[in-house]
Parts: sequence; structure tokens; C-alpha cells
Amino acid sequence: METAYLCVFFVCLLRVAHMYNLTDEANLHGALFSGYNTELRPGNNRDYPLNVSVVFHLFAIKEFVEVTSKFSVNGVFQMSWKDERLSWNPLTYGNIPYTLISQNKIWLPNIVTSNPFKESYGLGSDLVKVYLSSDGTCNWVTMHSFDVICDADVTYYPFDKQYCALKFASYSYGSSWMNITFPSSKLTLSSYEENGLWEIEDSTAFSTDLSGTVEVILGLYLRRRPTYYIASLLLPMTFVAVLQSFVLLIPNESGERIGYSVTMLLASVVFLTLVQEKLPESSEPNISILGYLLLGYISLGALLTLVVILSSNLLFQTKPVPKWLRSVFCMRQTKVHNIAAAKDTSPKEPDLKEDDSEIDWKEISKKFDRFCFVTFQILYAVQLIVYFSLVLGKTS
Repeated sequence: METAYLCVFFVCLLRVAHMYNLTDEANLHGALFSGYNTELRPGNNRDYPLNVSVVFHLFAIKEFVEVTSKFSVNGVFQMSWKDERLSWNPLTYGNIPYTLISQNKIWLPNIVTSNPFKESYGLGSDLVKVYLSSDGTCNWVTMHSFDVICDADVTYYPFDKQYCALKFASYSYGSSWMNITFPSSKLTLSSYEENGLWEIEDSTAFSTDLSGTVEVILGLYLRRRPTYYIASLLLPMTFVAVLQSFVLLIPNESGERIGYSVTMLLASVVFLTLVQEKLPESSEPNISILGYLLLGYISLGALLTLVVILSSNLLFQTKPVPKWLRSVFCMRQTKVHNIAAAKDTSPKEPDLKEDDSEIDWKEISKKFDRFCFVTFQILYAVQLIVYFSLVLGKTS
């Protein structure tokens, strides 16, 4: 047992004896950067491009403003490459395996955003150090908040899917000078915080040669979470439209029908304004189907207002009811009377009064209201069925 403890003790002493100190690291930095030129691309063989490995860690989706096409995310670029000029023998410098250096002291891949929302900017920050290994491998981690342009396709809003891409390019070093590779074809989402409005369905990460320029594309396939929009926009809008048709159940004598229908029509216009504020003005590739649905609601609301006016006009008619109009509204009533007469076999004196003589303008107005009420309910239902069949059929 004592022998084992002694062995462990001497191993620890040996390890401490070989630990590097400040002088060793200072000598290493002095040797590495003596004559180092940050303008020269790494690589002893200039016939081959420098391989740069890239991994992108997505942290969060900040916002996606469809009206302005602004897409903002927080993420971290992790890049690694080998610079032979920065390699050393650890035994010469107290077994130093790695060191940290400022990014402005070494060569860095010159990569800038190619689809910025405002102006292009490069990667990097003076607050970030570069992790340098003894074999010359440089590991550079830089965090940014990226604001890029993403044109939204709101055809199926709020059940839409979007594709947004962060694009970067190296305009200084072409594809013959630098080769950017991705260990994985997906973005790293291990540290991603879920967004309340958008769900990530898939992601892509790749580089391409664009006329000799290396371009990096980080793509996100997004699906909107529609629950909020259904509860705050679609359902209230539908309820207002359907309630508008119930004006036909209000008695004509109350005098409130026209005021009620106009008020509900204005409420539909308010919802149209709310939808317009959330959607871009561009009609490419298509206008939102939700806009057509709301336009249909407003059109039916305007038609319903005309029906209410016409029904009120029928109520106060003074001239006799035309025979053709009485025959239309008496057709069903006559059939009912004929069935009742066939069942009643007791002898009665013939009633010389015609059945349709009891039909006046008030009765016609009531029957007209009932017919229009059922018709409008059917029209609203057809609109909803068509809307959901178009939207859910394409997004499923």
C-alpha cells in the first residue's frame, strides 16, 4: 500500500515539474508571431485551397417580421483550420498543449453576410480569443445576432411554412483559395431555445461555388404555430361574420336591424385592417387566402345589409301583394292544407275564401327573412370549408 502511495506521489511531482509557466508561454508567443504576416493565407502548398470546417450553433429565433421581411437569429459560428506557421513542439515550451491568442494577430477567413437586412458586416469580435493547438489547428468561435432578409410567402397564413436562409460569402478568397466544409449538413440545435410563434421543421448547412466565390448558406424550414392566430383572429372574425346574419331574426318592428348590420359590417372591416397590418404589401407570389376569406365575409355582410333594407321595405308596402308573390309563398302552405283536407272526411261547407288571401306583406317579410337566414348560414359554411380545404390541403 505504501509503495502505491509513493508511486502516485512521484507521478504528481513529475507532472508538476513539467507544467509550463508564464515565461514558457511568453517565449512561445514571441516565437510564433516573429515574422508572422496576417495578410498571407495559411498553407505551404499554394496549389491547394485551405480547408475550413464550419459548424453553426443556433441559439434562438429573435423575430420574423413578414411586413418588412426581417429575419433575426442568435447563433455561434465555430470554425477550424490548420496554420502550419503556428505549430510548435510542446516539449520545447514546457509541454504547452494549447494557447489563446487575439483574433487580430492571426489570419482569419474573410466571411461577410451576403443577404443582410441593412448593411453587410463581417464575423468576429475583439472580445473573442482563438484557441490554438500545438499542431497549428486554429479553433475560432464567434457569436453574433444576425439580421437578414427573408421574403415571406403568406399564401396560407396563418397555417404557412417559410424557408429563411442566412447567406455568407468570402469575396476575398475564392473557391480556388479556400474550401469551406460542414461536418454535418444540419444546423446544431442542442442549445436552441424554442420560439413561441415558429417551429423548426428542418435545417440545412452547405457551401457552394458562386462564380468563383465561396458562399455559405444556412437554411431554416419553419412552420408557424397557428394557435394564437386562430384564437385571436380567425375565430373572432368568423363569429362576427356569423352573428351578422342573426340580424334577420330581429323583429322588423324594433327598428334596430339596419344599425345592427352596419355595426357588425364595420367590425369585419376592423378585422381586415388587423390582417393587413400583419401581412406584407407585396402580392408575390400570392395574396393570403385569409384575405380572400375576410373579403368574402365583408361582401356577404354588405349583401346582408341590402337584404335587411329590402326586408324593411317589404314590411311597409301599402299596395296589394301580387298574385305571383302570393303563389310563391303559399305553395308549401297549400300542400299542407291539401293533406289535412284528405284526412278530414266529415262534411263541411266549402270555404269560399282563398288560402292565399291571408298572405300580407308582413308575412312575406318574415318568410323572406327566414329564407335569407338559412341561405347566409350555408354561404358562410361553404366559405369556411373551401378555406380550410385549400389551406390544410397544401400545408399537411
